[in-house]
Amino acid sequence: MERIKTIVAEDHPDSLEIIVAFIERHPSFEVIATCTNGEELIDQVILDDPALIIADINMPKLNGMEAIKKCKSIKSDIKVIFITGYDEFAVEAFAESAIDYIVKPIEGVRVFQALEKVKNCLELENIERNPQGTKKLKIKTNGILHLIPMEDIFFVEKQGKKCIIHLCGRRIETNENLIELSRRLDSNFFMAHRSNIVNIDKISSIVQDYETFLAYFDGIDEPAHVSKLKIKELETRILGN
Repeated sequence: MERIKTIVAEDHPDSLEIIVAFIERHPSFEVIATCTNGEELIDQVILDDPALIIADINMPKLNGMEAIKKCKSIKSDIKVIFITGYDEFAVEAFAESAIDYIVKPIEGVRVFQALEKVKNCLELENIERNPQGTKKLKIKTNGILHLIPMEDIFFVEKQGKKCIIHLCGRRIETNENLIELSRRLDSNFFMAHRSNIVNIDKISSIVQDYETFLAYFDGIDEPAHVSKLKIKELETRILGN
């Protein structure tokens, strides 16, 4: 498992230094950025795509709680550990699906306990994404949980703020964004265009269409666009399968 990319947001320099030092002692984590307020944190999440945020609740400009809400709207599966000098925010912190909540003064044992919780959670999610046998994509829409065999997916297409999962004879619409879905799909899927991800095993032909290319599939009529910047890589992947 790769080291878990972590951003630390803390406005007190001494506390920030202590938190970073404790994290760097754990072999499974790496601190890729630090921030001193909530607005910086949001910008850094967009830039660095971390798996974990460790954030102080009481920060200037935008407090940690509000900043995390915005971060989760960008990346819904991001893991969070809150740190604060007060325990009055504990209920609200866990309402934001925090993995753990650490009250200052910061102790190495508590930081390690929280990091282990994050590590275990990510490992479990990885197992769920890659079980033995048929791999399935879990999508919840309008209160219905769909368990879609990945081998049945032809391509996933971004349409406005939604994504359409193209299957044989039907389509499933989801509010999840294309980047989130790409992380959950297996290695047979390829982001052929900024607006779609194709299942390499399902492609029957690729045809040039002026400045772009179209991938066609056996089983559905709709083609998927392939960027001219991605066509060589896609062809290499197809030939290598």
